[in-house]
Amino acid sequence: MQTDRSKFSVKKLFSRLTKCGLAALCVVLGFFIVGACTIGGFSSPGKAYFAPAESELVFYLDYEDSTDVLGEIYINVGAVYAYDGEELEFSFRHATAGGRYTEGRFRVGALGTFAMGNIYSDEEGGISGGNYNWVRAFDLRETTDSVTASSYRLIRITVPCDMLINEVAFLDTDGNVIPAYAGEAEAADFFTDNWSSYRDLFHANERETTYGSFGDPANLTDSPRVLSGAHTYTNFTQDEIYTLLQIDNIRLGSILPDGATLADTDAGPLAALLPMLGVLLFGACPFGLRIFPLLCMTAMVAAAYFFGKEMFGRRGFALLLCCLLAGGGLALTVGRLGLAVAPAALFAFLSCYCMFRFFRRGADAAKPMPGARNVLLSGIFFALAFALDPKSLFVLIPLAALLGAGIWRIARAHRAQLARLQEGAEGPADADVAAAFDAETDGRSERRAAAERAEALREAGAYRTKLIVAFILLGFVAVTAALYILSSLPLYYTYLRLYEADPAAPVLSIFTMIGRAFSDAFTIDNLTAFSAANASSSFGWLIAWKGATLYAASTDSVYVALNAQPNIAMTLTALIAFLCMTAGVVLYFVSGGKKGGYASEQTARILGAYFVLTAGAAASLLQFAWTGGASAAHGLLFQGFYLGYIPLLLYTSSVYENGAKLRVFGRSVTPTFAVGAALVAVYAVVFALSLPMYFSIPLAPAAATACFGWTSFVNNGSYRI
Repeated sequence: MQTDRSKFSVKKLFSRLTKCGLAALCVVLGFFIVGACTIGGFSSPGKAYFAPAESELVFYLDYEDSTDVLGEIYINVGAVYAYDGEELEFSFRHATAGGRYTEGRFRVGALGTFAMGNIYSDEEGGISGGNYNWVRAFDLRETTDSVTASSYRLIRITVPCDMLINEVAFLDTDGNVIPAYAGEAEAADFFTDNWSSYRDLFHANERETTYGSFGDPANLTDSPRVLSGAHTYTNFTQDEIYTLLQIDNIRLGSILPDGATLADTDAGPLAALLPMLGVLLFGACPFGLRIFPLLCMTAMVAAAYFFGKEMFGRRGFALLLCCLLAGGGLALTVGRLGLAVAPAALFAFLSCYCMFRFFRRGADAAKPMPGARNVLLSGIFFALAFALDPKSLFVLIPLAALLGAGIWRIARAHRAQLARLQEGAEGPADADVAAAFDAETDGRSERRAAAERAEALREAGAYRTKLIVAFILLGFVAVTAALYILSSLPLYYTYLRLYEADPAAPVLSIFTMIGRAFSDAFTIDNLTAFSAANASSSFGWLIAWKGATLYAASTDSVYVALNAQPNIAMTLTALIAFLCMTAGVVLYFVSGGKKGGYASEQTARILGAYFVLTAGAAASLLQFAWTGGASAAHGLLFQGFYLGYIPLLLYTSSVYENGAKLRVFGRSVTPTFAVGAALVAVYAVVFALSLPMYFSIPLAPAAATACFGWTSFVNNGSYRI
């Protein structure tokens, strides 16, 4: 019976879906499936090992075949406690394992030093974006043909500063991982007569008594998977490295490394905790870091459909808004990365959606809970957005405006009801309130009955007002403050390293450090090399002024990069739609408003949609207007509102259509539908041409320039760096 009821409920659910609703569901599911299949692999480097400055890590390589030789050495470095851009030099030495160990046994030979930039490199020779990605330190396949395997049994690495090393991998000439051991107990099995002379080398690797699990040398070789390549499927972007740094800082806890501490202070405390959940579930792999931001982006695409239904009242225009956001360019780039942009945009968008529902639907006096609940939900979603990015504070502008307008509409309707009741008329008083008194007023005068209903209406209105005020205080004040403080607590030691002159002897309170972190969130300081080169005024998003390269691994002959670039056809159409709608709104009020010639039954809905889109777009612009480092990557929330002008203009056009039909490909359609279909076709062409830069598909530079090099007004070639 339970199975039958389940089938019936599912069937009933799908039976309620309209064609547009089903299409929106397909868009949302398709977006998630494509995103989940392309956000990255599951190859995690395993646990991290904390290596202090100048520490020497010794590995024993166990060749399965005596004829094998070492071909490649890969290293995966996590948080490095040095300044970003600083070049790091690792010293690699090798030695034989035959005979007793003596000083000077380790020699350079075919190895030497390996240089890597911390996050990115200020030096031309350093490897850029090496943290958390598999980086090949040495390729010996062409130089070790005459060297026996025994000369590479022992490898010693000297690190330049305090850092976390995720893993070191040694591959033979066929690309197979050579088993390596850094722990004393494991290495002892490979030495018989001379173990006493080698023991101290491996004993020095073990630091559990000082660093706990971060001092376990098994962490250096616990994951034999090596996944490398010039693609975002295998590599993290430089912007994501800051998120991973924040996660490592949290995981280190009370361990206080020496040197510079880097953390993502551009966002709020929740910005690291949300992707950290994916890392804990799937490991520090691209999929683990990006899955929860992808889920948030998928939810935002779905929310766009419901927001569109609330604004336009027609599912077709809501579906159009859903599709525009999904294919607008930013959802498929920044929305699929392990950054705080998508989660913060989602909750800010949902907060505006819930408050807009309150503005349009109000709250009934007899049953105020359903309407007032929208205010509470709006506050909770704002609290989440604020904890993800304090710059979401500017979203309070449209929220306050919608709340004030909604309360004013409720108060005006309430006064009108009271006026009718006081006049003794039945009026449209609430049916439940009237029924409660009708049974007791038999035989009483009409005026007395009206007065009692008016008093009941006042009491119901007072309760509704108290409920709304309570929900405002609960959601926008209590939940916001509590969530921000609680989500900051896991970052205590991170703040300690950032803001204390001597972290070992702290003098600042936790609230002082939280306040400093809050202040830092309003400036974008942690700029990667790509973000700095692509920084542009936030107002440049209006016309897709400049794109942003989030990842690049380009060579002289192949273009491989992930670009955050809005669809230029959409942005230009939205700009035209905004100008047309603004002119129409001004003309409506100048011509007499409700009594003018431009008024219609749908005018209130059109004005409400224009109001929320304009207020939301303006607030999202103000978030980054004074930060100085904003680029197209920060425009996701703005795009959610800005693209809404396109369906709004088409909806307004449909309202004022005169009923004339057009024949297109043998079918009779309205002019609005024909124009909308033509626009979607143009958007689809630009979208198809832009796919290589959305998914970092390798192209020849000439092909990249032809496909999407023209999609931004300002760039220095298809590379945008």
